[in-house]
Formats: sequence, C-alpha cells, structure tokens
Amino acid sequence: MKKLFFVIFILSLVLILSFEILNESETKVTYVLFTVDTEYDFPPILNTEKGLDQGIPILLSLFEDYNVKATFLTTGEVADNRPEVLMDIYQRGHEIGSHSYHHTSIKDMTRSEIENQIILSTKAIEKAVGKPPVSFRAPGHSACNDLMILLEEKGYLVEASADRINSYPYRPDKKDWTIPGDMNILRVPVSHTPSYFYPQTTYNASWIDSYKNVIDLQSGKDKKIVVIGIHPWELIEIDSVPEKYDIYTRVCGSYTLENLTSLLEHLDGQNVVYVTLEELYYILQN
Repeated sequence: MKKLFFVIFILSLVLILSFEILNESETKVTYVLFTVDTEYDFPPILNTEKGLDQGIPILLSLFEDYNVKATFLTTGEVADNRPEVLMDIYQRGHEIGSHSYHHTSIKDMTRSEIENQIILSTKAIEKAVGKPPVSFRAPGHSACNDLMILLEEKGYLVEASADRINSYPYRPDKKDWTIPGDMNILRVPVSHTPSYFYPQTTYNASWIDSYKNVIDLQSGKDKKIVVIGIHPWELIEIDSVPEKYDIYTRVCGSYTLENLTSLLEHLDGQNVVYVTLEELYYILQN
C-alpha cells in the first residue's frame, strides 16, 4: 500500500511540474516586430519607386504566408503620392506609421521645422488610410529631444529610431532621449546584433544568426523583443549608384530576400508572436 501511495505521489509530482514547465514556456514568448521604412528607393541617392511597386508586393506575400503582422513607417510624400499602396497594406491588417514627411535628417532641423514635418506626415497618412499614425521613425534614425517631446504632445505612442546606446524598449527622459525617464511615449529601437538589425550592417552573418544574437543579448529579460528593420527597395536589385554605396546595394535583391525567407522559416512554429509597434506599446503597459 505504501509503495502504491509513493508511486501515485511521484506521478502527481511529475504531472504538476510538467504543467508548470509547459505553462511557463507558453508565457515566455518572443515578440518579433518587422518594421518597414516605406519610402522612395535608396534616399537621397535615388528617387525611384521600384521598392513600392515590386518590393512591397513581395513583402506582403511573405508576411501573409507566415502570418506576420508588421508596421510600415511611411513618408508623407509616399502617403500623398501613392495612397493606394498604403491602403492595400492597411487593409491587410498592418500598421501604418510615420517616417516624417520628407526623408531628411530631423536632428538638423529647428523645433518648428520638426513640428511641421510631423503635422504634414500625420495629415497625409490619415488622408490615405483614414487613421492617424501613432508610431514614428525619424529618417536615417535622426532622433532628438525635441522630436520626442513634440511626438508625445501630438498623441504619438511610439518612437522607433535606433541609436547606438539602446537596443531594448524604454520610456525616455525629457532632457535626454537616450536614457530612461518618465515620458509616456515608448522608444522601440531596432535591435542590436550588436549593430542595428539592418541587412547592410549584418551581411557577414545570416539573419538567423543575428536573431539568435539578439535573443542571447536579452537573456536577462522577461520579455524578449526583436525589432527588425527593412526597406522595400532592399528586396529589389539596386544599380546606377556610386561605387562608394556598394556596402548597401550589394545586399539588395536576392541576399535580402533569401535571408528574410530563411528567418521566417526559422521562426515558423516557434513560440513567437508578431506584433506591431502600436500593439507592443499596450503589451508593455501591463
């Protein structure tokens, strides 16, 4: 009788532990954010639209195949001139954020000039898709203190420019946007690998290796958050640019497409949740 009781006790203990391990694994998901800077090709060197016409359909097809929900951060110029592109993206369930109005450096502008860029891009995007953007990324990741304050004042929830200090979401300080503070707006930088998770800076390693590196860097975090940056024109072969830009153009086309596809295949079936920048804001509120 004692042996039977002992066996039952051990089996019960194993079941309880198994349930706890399963429950813990289910709660420890990795949030993956694909952020797409939706602009004209290779600014400011080119001003063509191959990325919009050919790159975006490729991305949308891949995202649909792998059930990815992404954030497309668009310039106001694109919103005004190609609203049908944004509406197609929006109707497929993706977020449309702002990438300023013109693709020019924010930190080189005055406060009033920055405000004008925000106002113009917000109006253009709302006109194009019927919903004002709540996520923003500065062109060339040229963020600054004035940008954070103005975005928060105008109701934006997320600022997603990368910087060389931070790689994990945080709420910035009003006096120094690069350090944590008590602002309401959430900073969601592109993940470090250890450099930015952009193809032109990670071509010596596969995207899968870059992804694993980000996860390793966040080993102490309860919530793993991987933010991947991409441009539509990177899915297309780019030529007719000066040789000094070879570091960028040589990863366009098949390199980016193959690495993106491989990464999506690698993530398929894993405990990964694809979210938009806006969705992450509310997830981190809890």
